[in-house]
Amino acid sequence: MVDGGILRDLDVLDLSWGISGPMTGMLLADHGARVTRIEPPTGDPFADLSGTRVWLRGKRRATLDLRDAADRDVFLALARKADVVIESFAPGVAAKLGIDHSRLLAANPRLIHCSITGYGETGAHAGRPAYDALVAARTGQQFESRGVVGTTIGRLSGTEVLPGYEGPEGSFVGADRPGPLFSGIPWISLATFYNASVAINAALVARETTGRGQHVHTSLLQGALATTFCAWQRVERADRAGFNSWIFDPRAPKGFYRGADGKWTHHWVPLPSFILRAAELESLDADAKLPAPRDAPMRISPGADDMVVLHAYHQQMSDAVAKFPAADWAKLAARVGVPVQEVRSPEDALRDPLLLEDGCVVEVDGVRMVGRTYQFEKTPAPPIRGVAAAGEHTDDVRREAQDAPFVTATSKGRQIASPLEGVVVLDLGLAVAGPYGTQLLSDLGANVIKVNNPLFDSFWLQTSIGMACNRGKQAITIDLKTADGMATLHDLVRTADVVQHNMRYDAAERLGVDYESLKKVNPDLIYCHTRGHDPARMLLPGNDQTAAALAGASWMEGGAESGATPIWPNTSLGDTGNGFLSAIAILQALYHRNRTGEGQYVETSILYAHLLNTSLASVDMTGAGSGRPILDAEQLGWNDRYRLHETADGWLCVALATDQQVAHFQQITSGDLRTRSASQWFKELDAAGVPCEVADEDFVLGLYDDPEMIAKRWVVSYEQPLVGRMDVAGLLFDLEETPGVVQGPPIVMGQDTRRVLERLGYDDARIDDLIASGAVAEAPSALTS
Repeated sequence: MVDGGILRDLDVLDLSWGISGPMTGMLLADHGARVTRIEPPTGDPFADLSGTRVWLRGKRRATLDLRDAADRDVFLALARKADVVIESFAPGVAAKLGIDHSRLLAANPRLIHCSITGYGETGAHAGRPAYDALVAARTGQQFESRGVVGTTIGRLSGTEVLPGYEGPEGSFVGADRPGPLFSGIPWISLATFYNASVAINAALVARETTGRGQHVHTSLLQGALATTFCAWQRVERADRAGFNSWIFDPRAPKGFYRGADGKWTHHWVPLPSFILRAAELESLDADAKLPAPRDAPMRISPGADDMVVLHAYHQQMSDAVAKFPAADWAKLAARVGVPVQEVRSPEDALRDPLLLEDGCVVEVDGVRMVGRTYQFEKTPAPPIRGVAAAGEHTDDVRREAQDAPFVTATSKGRQIASPLEGVVVLDLGLAVAGPYGTQLLSDLGANVIKVNNPLFDSFWLQTSIGMACNRGKQAITIDLKTADGMATLHDLVRTADVVQHNMRYDAAERLGVDYESLKKVNPDLIYCHTRGHDPARMLLPGNDQTAAALAGASWMEGGAESGATPIWPNTSLGDTGNGFLSAIAILQALYHRNRTGEGQYVETSILYAHLLNTSLASVDMTGAGSGRPILDAEQLGWNDRYRLHETADGWLCVALATDQQVAHFQQITSGDLRTRSASQWFKELDAAGVPCEVADEDFVLGLYDDPEMIAKRWVVSYEQPLVGRMDVAGLLFDLEETPGVVQGPPIVMGQDTRRVLERLGYDDARIDDLIASGAVAEAPSALTS
């Protein structure tokens, strides 16, 4: 076991501010990197944001004026020996300061320079203000929080779900008004943090092969695409049975029901039979036995047309849950293996002793906050340190600059086309959290082999959500409950670098695909397990929704403090955030193995992702919260400076960062925006330098035909055998020297079974025997030709 963390030898300079960059630096510091935050003499303009006391932890802090030649020389000297630089300057600012990536990489060829922008370093939107809510408004992402009637997939594809259908009163998601919703959680900034973290760690892996660093980039616009990757798909045959889902439609309630004590529960997915049977009991105590099944569906299918079934039982389920306290429902659900959790605030999550014991919540300098969000068997993270004072390390940094050496690229490197070229990943995952993480690895060039589960994948891979998580992979169907099937898997494991899955670990042990079993087959294996919750709840059914309830994400997103109903949004980063964390952890494990030859066990969870997603929240030792922003009940904004305004025609979003901007806004509007249209207000306010955007529900309609988006590969198109042409989100990060690659469309179950086995050295007769015995299966030739 190695002390100091897996990144203990890395030197990072953090010039960023806001949310995405500071969180990226925090995650590197959490795993041992020495992160030095360089701040201007005027201080951090976002220092008052509540998450700052979380995101600045573990970093040294130095004050330098990069407009001053002497201080700039200090920074350039530090950059000559650094491994990573993170910055979030507006396009062109770094060049004006003389610290752009071209100059830094010329002086230090091993440097990884990460730029985070609003909309890219060039392009039609590049000059727009880069605030989370403004990007959400400009791109129309604010409409996707609760979804678009008929679904955006239906709107883009001409196959609207249940046109003209209204649904019962009270079933609509979110505030009882038309228009976009302001998010209680800055999803776009969070997605950008995940994107930047993947890009930096991928570049570190590539550097071990090439000997060279590179410039990497991501943007808030790519963050918006990461939050809408499922909902924003344009598909030729979107009306194929089972493809689209009511999950993306705001007419469909999402399983939030209030208990007898007034507290909210989240049932996902809603199970009418369970709820209505339980409601027949006198109590839900430990001795309660559920009555025989009723004449009600066991489960509401996510298929688009089953929204009608959901509505038919919605009020009955709501009335039934109201019979007992929320905690009693969660306890009963745990006993019978049903996914239900009580919805709690993020502060209550941080007070959970089970999370503190696990280490995913920590207490640092008397403040409770999110802790370790993934862990390694052999390279554990060091203890998390607190927040240094501004300028505390300035003198140390100046002394270090005097001794900074010049760095040259190693001569033994070789060129590679993508960061994970030659890396083989076995994907044993289900649903979203597992497969999304391996899809990110595929986008980085890995050869990802999806080992299909014959029961689950036979329907899941035909859905819009399943397809959104399984592009660019190869697919082999194996029955792991047969001896020949397991022997085949072992042959794959021998050739693999990584195995990843998100099944419950006891199920993996029963199947014989747990870490202890597979490392006997391949001792150098990196084995990543992602789960729903923390170890104390690891055997409970877990998903994005229940983890969001436990961590406080649904509470924050809906503005529950203000009396509103919690929301699980379409833009959530629970499953996908867990996928990002698994990809980041695997990249760091590969980085470590490239340097030491040592594989290891890695784990993370959906709950951990949601604790990061709610890291605006922290709690001090007196029990007081961090003063995080609170969403109002109408879901219009965090405060008067950062919010949506209804106009005579449309909605305008503002981000008034300075008192001068507030004064200009008030002078121009006189506080009443309903007298003119959003576009008229935008023209006048934008000309006066007031940061604002029109909430544009139609942005997505032009997204997939935009030459700039296509050229940047931020959107891509491919032909999929079941649904035809698909236009979808593309690369979420840009690596200049070893770019990512979208390797192909979403897979069909078993489409590559024969090809994968042939590469293992199996001849046709052996493959035919395995197929005949049922140990493996292949897709019909009509779908693979």
